[in-house]
Amino acid sequence: MAISRADLKVFKPEQLGSSDDAGGQRTKLAVESGKLNELFRAISDIDHAQSAVDIVKCYPALDTPDTSILLDGHVFMSQKPTDNLVSLLIAEAATLDDADRMTDMVEILESSVRAGQLIRNRLIGLLAGQDTFPRPYLQSVYQFNGVDFYENITLVQGQTIVISVEYPGAENALYPRFEHFCQIQKTVTGGTGGLVQFKPAIPFDTPNYDITINGESGCTKLRYTSSNDGIKYHGVTQLTAAATTEVLAVESTQVELLPKVKTISVSAGNALDGVSDSQGGTVGGISSLPSMYYKTVSLPSVAGQSTYIFELPDLLISNWFNDNGIQNVKYTGAWPQNASVTVTGMTVTVIFTGYTPPVGYSIGINYISDDKYDIYYTPASFPANRVMVDNRLYGEVTFLNPTYGKSAIKMGQGKSGVNASLVEPNGNIIAQIDATTGVLTKNPDFRGDFTYTYNCMLVETVPGEVTPPGDLTVEFILKSNEPILDTFYLTVSTTSDTVLSASADSNGVVSGSGVSGTINNGAVSLTFTQRVYLSTLRYDISETVTLSPPPELYGLNPLRIKNGGVVNAFTAWNTISVQQTEIQVVSGPAPAQTYNARANARFVDITDAEGKSLWTLANTHYTWVKATGVVTINSDFTGFTAPFILTDTIGEIALVTDVQEQALILASPLSQSYPIGANVSSVQNLGDLQARIGTVRDMTAWANNWDLDGSPATGNMNTVDFPIEVRNDTAVNEDWVLIFTSATAFRCVGRRLGQIATGDTLNDFAPVNPLTLQPYFIIRSGAFGGGWQAGEAIRFMSYAASKPVMLLRTVQSGHSQITTDRAVLAFRGNES
Repeated sequence: MAISRADLKVFKPEQLGSSDDAGGQRTKLAVESGKLNELFRAISDIDHAQSAVDIVKCYPALDTPDTSILLDGHVFMSQKPTDNLVSLLIAEAATLDDADRMTDMVEILESSVRAGQLIRNRLIGLLAGQDTFPRPYLQSVYQFNGVDFYENITLVQGQTIVISVEYPGAENALYPRFEHFCQIQKTVTGGTGGLVQFKPAIPFDTPNYDITINGESGCTKLRYTSSNDGIKYHGVTQLTAAATTEVLAVESTQVELLPKVKTISVSAGNALDGVSDSQGGTVGGISSLPSMYYKTVSLPSVAGQSTYIFELPDLLISNWFNDNGIQNVKYTGAWPQNASVTVTGMTVTVIFTGYTPPVGYSIGINYISDDKYDIYYTPASFPANRVMVDNRLYGEVTFLNPTYGKSAIKMGQGKSGVNASLVEPNGNIIAQIDATTGVLTKNPDFRGDFTYTYNCMLVETVPGEVTPPGDLTVEFILKSNEPILDTFYLTVSTTSDTVLSASADSNGVVSGSGVSGTINNGAVSLTFTQRVYLSTLRYDISETVTLSPPPELYGLNPLRIKNGGVVNAFTAWNTISVQQTEIQVVSGPAPAQTYNARANARFVDITDAEGKSLWTLANTHYTWVKATGVVTINSDFTGFTAPFILTDTIGEIALVTDVQEQALILASPLSQSYPIGANVSSVQNLGDLQARIGTVRDMTAWANNWDLDGSPATGNMNTVDFPIEVRNDTAVNEDWVLIFTSATAFRCVGRRLGQIATGDTLNDFAPVNPLTLQPYFIIRSGAFGGGWQAGEAIRFMSYAASKPVMLLRTVQSGHSQITTDRAVLAFRGNES
């Protein structure tokens, strides 16, 4: 049969509302066209005051008494709410099924953030209700190019972390396994003294690092979070410029799923990490050995981009770094917890997993440059015009007396000019080394003479040049993710014991007494008129911090929603719908009146004051000619309430290849022009909608294992001559099993619905769906044949001509003058 507009319906679930039981299977209660708000409760004064999030479930369906096919059925929010405080989203998840209730849908949404990379294990034991742990535990163990590194890490205010209890084997009664998602309350870096503050507090006691559970100790762990891309969101925005090409300028491609509160956090007294002061001097007359400095490069982040590539032609590459546990490349920039670094030749790649920084944040790399440094190995000749870098020498000595074997050596603390001590692991000073020549002077040792080998980092020097102490420039990356630039203020001491100071304006221009520079995408570049000791540099800056509301406020844990609840309403390689609607009033309707809509419009309708559509299959109230756009009135609209609105909508479907913060890039230009304010919607493709039966198979026994089939049974169903019958208006998405209790009798069990009926092979089997009062399916008696034995089973899947859809409505806190608004869900497809 032909498919008409009347056959496309959106059905309600078993239960509406916000209770834990809301949702469930599809009913035969259709949402009246133009009244999608039947699914949502009204927005109350409390909702406007504290904000609200509503989750509802519905079923777009092809409702015909046969098995017609609706090709590529799809849904989208076709109209943006009039109230700017209200937003609508469709949440697409492959795991959403017909049986899911509110608790299941919440779990699906919250699964978008999971426990991720390990920061450290062997965390101190915590007590239920505790919301702090010692700052020294912020030491991360991680791998870089296959080598373990230890580093003090920084957790920023508002960042989400996971404190978990993990161990193998059976559950421990005192310390149950759990994952606790919490938010850092104040930016903190690992070090001695102080506490790390987090909220909410720990719900259960956790085991101390020395407690062993099932053979494993250190079961309390600290982790970053990772994001799950299994959920895709679809929203609606509007054009901010007329569109005719493949580039669409839009208001925004992101939506705040969860209402947010933003505040200001002040970070004062920040020092530069890993900075050593330049001491100056000349070759042969150095007052102290130079330190190793990293060179900094950075670039701004691009919204939605997860991979950043740096080409570093001056990168110093040597196995010496990995051999001695030193990084030649380090990431420094926004969201370091989600960034991983790989080095291939001169190419450094930064890849973000999970959350990707929005546009304009700093993606930075610190690296060792071969313009300044190189690596020396004995017994090569020590190069001229070079000096050893402080604490960057490693080696071993071999005693001529084999009784004493070998001993490791490294550069010690005792240094005098260019001479440095070489010490063994026990602290014994075994020799002195000239850092400009590499010559050793051995100290007397009871073990006798020895040979030696070592390797070290060298820095280039210029013969005869006098380099004064201090530095004239510096580059570093701010630790703040969202800095307020005009709050930046710094002080630094010069080598002549004076203090320089400067501040920044809102554009990131730094100026002050003896200091100038810029702040660009979080990268600070400063120039000093006098030489300064960088170890004395301190800066203050405030940042915008987004606070997440408590989970009980909306029924969703904001710490488990991707990107803190700011979600992408559009994704690359997904389809969108562009549509624009014009309206005109139908006054005093009477037969033979005509109105002119746009020719070849996608959709034309007349609605009354209550949103009811006057469209009928028989054109009772009006007739529309698509080719000309002429609408002819056929009745006086008795039974409907004035005023009457005639709407005509033009639109088309397009493919998005790239998503930017305020732009969508299409695979090809639009077929027609759309004005400012036209709606642009992300489309959820439901696929072909048709009731059908999957592969039918039998097995010798049923062991309640829905994921595994058994050996074939003795009997065999004849589904070639007697196929299992379904209809679009009754079939459901379910996994079925018929379990024989005798040679002729069986019971029917659904994976989600449980046992629904019993039957026998002598009669047609047509179990009734109580929600539709029609059979789920029909198996004719002739299909069964004979030879069945008790315990054998028949399995098959039934597929409905519908799919469940999850809708989300967010109300932001604020005052609204709009008393009525509506949500508009479009459901479309093509007739086969």
